[in-house]
Amino acid sequence: MPTTILLIRHGETDWNRAKVFRGRHDVPLNDNGRAQAGLVAEALRCREIDAAYTSPLSRATETARITLDSHRLEAVAEPAFTDFDYGEWTGHAESDVATKWPEALEQWQTTPQCAQPPGGDTLQDVYNRAFNTLEGLAASCHGQTVAVFAHRVVNKLLALGVLGLGLERFPFMMQGNCCINEFERTDNGWLIHCLNDTAHMRSDRVDMLKEDF
Repeated sequence: MPTTILLIRHGETDWNRAKVFRGRHDVPLNDNGRAQAGLVAEALRCREIDAAYTSPLSRATETARITLDSHRLEAVAEPAFTDFDYGEWTGHAESDVATKWPEALEQWQTTPQCAQPPGGDTLQDVYNRAFNTLEGLAASCHGQTVAVFAHRVVNKLLALGVLGLGLERFPFMMQGNCCINEFERTDNGWLIHCLNDTAHMRSDRVDMLKEDF
């Protein structure tokens, strides 16, 4: 029996909307983000979910709590799914980073697989810890449906791993707030059901950002 992975990005925060680099800083959901998480809960209400794991950061754990409330299931905090560390960029708006670290930001935007914010992670570092953990969960939860709640960068890297693509494709992967991705781990490899599904977010109850920052 294959293992089904429901990979979900957390809801919106004020720093998403202001295009401020978050990384491992614990920025909470805003009211719009909580409403977005409520729509994820509605979309998954009739799905059977056997286990759940979340980044330890509150924007992910609260998204998980809201989503899983009707399932009476509590997500287990998994450090491997915590966000990319932006180092000295953390807490700075993208426009400020463009002024203070223009060359480093250009590299992050064009060849992120070669980039490293001052004092921060590399994509390879985060890919290694996150994808190895996902593969382990898929093996240990054989035949189950597992929800994983994480972040923009982490989700993009996990999707690239599932698709068998290199990290140079990172800029071409979208992950909107509270999007749902669905994968199956079969004996023959990964089967992709959907990527960056935000159909459940088409509601006048929430606002969606035009880009995945």
